[in-house]
Amino acid sequence: MTFSRFGLTCSLITIGWVAGLTAAPAADHTAMRVQSTHDIELFVRHAAPTRDTDQHRAVLFVHGASYPSTTFATPVAGGPSWMDRMAARGYDVYAMDVRGYGRSTRPVAMQAPAADNPPFARARDVVSDIDDVIERIRRDSDVDTVDLVGWSWGTVTTGLYATRHGDKLNRLVLYAPVYSTTNTAWTDKLAAPDDTDTLGDIGAYRTITREAADQRWAEQITADEPGAWRDPAVFKAWFDDMLAAEPGKNAKTVKAPNGVLVDIWHIFHEDPIYDAGAIDVPTLVIRGDADPTSSNADALGLFHALGTDTKRYVIIGNATHFAALEKNAPQLFAETALFLGSVEVLYESAPSAVLRQDEA
Repeated sequence: MTFSRFGLTCSLITIGWVAGLTAAPAADHTAMRVQSTHDIELFVRHAAPTRDTDQHRAVLFVHGASYPSTTFATPVAGGPSWMDRMAARGYDVYAMDVRGYGRSTRPVAMQAPAADNPPFARARDVVSDIDDVIERIRRDSDVDTVDLVGWSWGTVTTGLYATRHGDKLNRLVLYAPVYSTTNTAWTDKLAAPDDTDTLGDIGAYRTITREAADQRWAEQITADEPGAWRDPAVFKAWFDDMLAAEPGKNAKTVKAPNGVLVDIWHIFHEDPIYDAGAIDVPTLVIRGDADPTSSNADALGLFHALGTDTKRYVIIGNATHFAALEKNAPQLFAETALFLGSVEVLYESAPSAVLRQDEA
């Protein structure tokens, strides 16, 4: 087991995304719909590769608890989106909305008052959505295995997927993971008013305003000036796109299914949704050091629990749960690229430190 600072005498190496370039070219973006179970259509973004490579590879991004695939398609850090940067490495890049999110099918329960129906779309339900999309990717991209990247609750759905379908995966990236820990900041909010040991009546879905999303993100930034970590224009573009994905006209809030909150209740009572020991594909665990949801203790516990012989744990300095949209996002992108195999691609970003731990 080794610990190392990424850089020279604790300084960051800062070069272009691809040797000789300072930015990735914009990829050709298309959208497709994949038929899943129970008459559900899944919205999938696709960015075609903008660089020829010796090996044809595909990567799928899976979002978290509240926000759809918009995150991976939003330009950040004065440059292209995460999808475009992966396409510049020669990947067929895909990002999906699982059932109930973004531009995928919204169940009838989301048209009724939230209190009228129970929570839906837990990880055990949407894992079949991931499999349907991966099967489509394997066929369309003519690959046997896919690299899989999950964010937040997306690490739960992709982690569960890896325990069942590891033969379809090349490598797995768990970004801002939640696995098995105690987190009273979450459980106290979810508990019944008269019984803190019981999950309350949370309803089928929740709504998120622009102000609430902004506040949650801003509260995690520990810099004196929030602008040092994030660009307000990125937040606006990100949230505007999510509102545009909402059914109807002039939506003011983003709707998200509450099945995830049932999963979170279990996870933050040290009751994991999947067995990390059953994952045998090479896995990267990566998080921002200021992330209060994906804690260091939980991520390190996940790292040690992983069954794979090849695994890495990376902490990005000066980054929150929303690291993929922040000014240090290129560090997240570069560490992911390094793990997936694009070793010639490093990063440009604001000063901070990266701590890496490997086991192999």
